[in-house]
Amino acid sequence: MYEEFAYIYDMMMDGVDYPRWADYLEELFFHYKVSPDSILDLACGTGSMTINMAGRDYKTTGIDGSEDMLFVAQEKARKRGLRIPFICQDIRDIEIHKRVDAVLIVCDGLNYITSDEDLDKVFSNIHRILKPGGVLLFDISSYYKLSTVLGDNILIEDDHKISCLWQNSFDWEEDICTMDLTFFVREGSLYRRFDETHIQKAYRPSDIVDRLEKNDFVNINYYDFLTLDPPGSQSQRIQFAARRKS
Repeated sequence: MYEEFAYIYDMMMDGVDYPRWADYLEELFFHYKVSPDSILDLACGTGSMTINMAGRDYKTTGIDGSEDMLFVAQEKARKRGLRIPFICQDIRDIEIHKRVDAVLIVCDGLNYITSDEDLDKVFSNIHRILKPGGVLLFDISSYYKLSTVLGDNILIEDDHKISCLWQNSFDWEEDICTMDLTFFVREGSLYRRFDETHIQKAYRPSDIVDRLEKNDFVNINYYDFLTLDPPGSQSQRIQFAARRKS
């Protein structure tokens, strides 16, 4: 995953309003009465949120398991004159030397964690690297989105430069959405094809809350994305917030 896709990822995400998303994260900081100095952005991808937060004077570090995504992220940061540490690590096995005030996981990074055992590893590691009282903010693609909007459907995205065919299937016993993606990238008068398979777990909010509580997080809340309202039955993205015990 995220090999060749890494180099077109930002074009595919061109419609995402990252500054508005960063505003929302700061709204959650305020809601939780924290003023973080240091932030760790896990599953940071091409670093769009990492760069946004660094541009707001947070000491931000990005971690991702894809070297290709991090190469793109580093180039983007360099062009903006930002010196941001980007580290290639699996978020199930994080090793950093200093605790941080806040941890972010944006754009459904946790959906790629497909077992309770691995989810416990992620939350346990985050708990270890957060300072007492630090906050964890992350979002997931909802059960409704993965099972109904994406699952067992064929989707087509097309613009002048990139076309993408999604052939999806949903395993109702394992709550797993498998997305077979075929990309056609325009290069001159021809198109280059490549394929990737992405596998995501559909979590219900109660599943996530149980794992957070098991790993000693408190003050756990979840919201309809970009709001402080409860999610609805057809919410497609759900935002979580939790605190490490002081």
